[in-house]
Amino acid sequence: MEQIQAPSALSQSQFSPTASALHVASVQHNIRVLGQVATLTACFAGLVAGIIGLTNWSGFALYLLTSLASGATVAALKCHGNVGKYSPQAHASAGPQGAAQVVAWKGWLGVMGIGQENLLGFLLFWIGGYALIHVYD
Repeated sequence: MEQIQAPSALSQSQFSPTASALHVASVQHNIRVLGQVATLTACFAGLVAGIIGLTNWSGFALYLLTSLASGATVAALKCHGNVGKYSPQAHASAGPQGAAQVVAWKGWLGVMGIGQENLLGFLLFWIGGYALIHVYD
């Protein structure tokens, strides 16, 4: 009887079933650009909220609306509507068959950039713009 040999290691032309479909250098570049877009959007939205004199929940509503609008713009122009394909947050760990599972809503959160650092930038510009225009009237 012949012994069954273990399969040899994958050659360079084959991919591991658990390998990610995302290119690391491209992911790093995309995260950096999306972070810059989200930060600038939040700061400009905060400045607009302060200049037009929004207070309380209306200011936060402007922050959410601008984040949604910038996320939808990036998704439409750069992701062609398929955010899960291009966002690293949407790719979960490998499943039982080895294929990566894609969770699209996590990709949308990454594209919109709703996070603590952007919220704090929004608040900084909102308070500063409001104080410069409306406090000393």
